[in-house]
Amino acid sequence: MTDMLENSSGSVPHVGELPSDVLIRIDGLVKEFPIKRGVFFKRQVGAVQAVSGVSFEIKAGETLGLVGESGSGKSTTARCVLRLLEPTAGAVYFQHTRDDSRELPPIVDIATAEKDTLRILREEMQIVFQDPFASLNPRMTVASIIAEPLIVHGVGTAEERLSKVKELLKTVGLSPEHTNRYPHEFSGGQRQRIGVARALALNPALIILDEPVSALDVSIQAQVLNLLADLQEDLGLTYLFIAHDLSVVRHISDRVAVMYLGKLVEIAERDNMYERPMHPYTHALLSAVPIPDPDLETHRKRIILEGDIPSPADPPAACRFHTRCPKAVPGKCDVDEPPLLELEPGHWAACHFPEIQDLF
Repeated sequence: MTDMLENSSGSVPHVGELPSDVLIRIDGLVKEFPIKRGVFFKRQVGAVQAVSGVSFEIKAGETLGLVGESGSGKSTTARCVLRLLEPTAGAVYFQHTRDDSRELPPIVDIATAEKDTLRILREEMQIVFQDPFASLNPRMTVASIIAEPLIVHGVGTAEERLSKVKELLKTVGLSPEHTNRYPHEFSGGQRQRIGVARALALNPALIILDEPVSALDVSIQAQVLNLLADLQEDLGLTYLFIAHDLSVVRHISDRVAVMYLGKLVEIAERDNMYERPMHPYTHALLSAVPIPDPDLETHRKRIILEGDIPSPADPPAACRFHTRCPKAVPGKCDVDEPPLLELEPGHWAACHFPEIQDLF
């Protein structure tokens, strides 16, 4: 993993080298959206670099929190992992866990997999979207919404699917009697529970949670987060949890990865990240997190970043954070791109001048 993170553009590791406890490894993931102009938009004049050489891995049964400001590339990374978007480059190695894998190799590169292979793997990978009001079809009943993955993959008879739907509704804290209701008859938190039930229908190993509570009230957020934690413990799920709320991420994650303008800048265990951040961008993010202690809140050090996030269509050279970084050194940070290095056991940072900073 060291070589992979130090140089995400380097050689791709052999698929067979994936450790047995790692469920998924993302290696050098790149996603660019072309910018076209001219008659009928036929001429490409540039590209939006949404994700640029991102590499990380998630162990089976753990939750990796992926955080960053809006526009940092978090959701694009998630969609590329599931091949909802086609990656421009890189690899996504998935170690499936089912015996009935229909003659698939034990480890598959999702980024280059054929459609038939992807169709099989999608049983083990699901996503819960951010907006519970937009992610559910308003013309379908709850039973039809949750049973849709079962129908697509040809699982069970109609009676068995209905029984499964009622079981899933009970699992996520809803009444099995709600099967014939429509999404508009539910609150936001209840709709998100329906989205979670749909994601659980095929008994997946990996669930990507794309800001699943950001559209909900604070009291409802806690209920959904507790539900996700209970489901993970009971079903042995693996989560990629995407959010911009660092308090939420700390509550649910085992490890945290920080993104800025399409790049990973820091990865560490949860407590280590929050107590001993090394990257200046992480310092700034954590300094904005409210603390329920008046004395600490009064005396804490605030870090105010100057300027706006640069455009991903024209990102800064070398370190992408140097235009806003209070520690940037001319001639170094704007010339050499810092590699993502393991500075402490399990703690990686991409900075020429990393520093553990006391935020209080």
